[in-house]
Amino acid sequence: MKMKIVLAIVVSIVIGLAAVFVLEIPEEGPIFVDPKNVVTKKINMSGMTCEECEIAIEKTQGSNGIVKVKASSPNQTAIVEYDKTQTNIDEVIKVIAKRGFPPVSYEDEEGLHDLNGSKIEMGKDEMGKDEMKCGAGKCGAGKCGGSK
Repeated sequence: MKMKIVLAIVVSIVIGLAAVFVLEIPEEGPIFVDPKNVVTKKINMSGMTCEECEIAIEKTQGSNGIVKVKASSPNQTAIVEYDKTQTNIDEVIKVIAKRGFPPVSYEDEEGLHDLNGSKIEMGKDEMGKDEMKCGAGKCGAGKCGGSK
């Protein structure tokens, strides 16, 4: 009887350890970034009008090799640091644009780079004035300047 219990415990331990090695669940955590590979670019935006817009853009940090993002609605800019071995400026711009804020240009050591000469179309309010729909409503208020 005792032998059966001991054998059952040993078998259970062996099966448990085997499952750990076979299933090997990857640990989530910070991805190592070599500071030598980090590139900083200033991206010029259009349409950021509030702190919620800034937060929406800054949430791109940590995705696709983006190390750090600092957005400024008064300056209409986002300073982006990314690992050049994991991504490039075109991919960074796509990630930011998916948040509802298409960049219009970026600056680096080579100068200003216009993004296809495209302009951002803004809607008009009832008075005919330009109105930006804060990242297509991503800030929670729907329109910048409004309260949640």
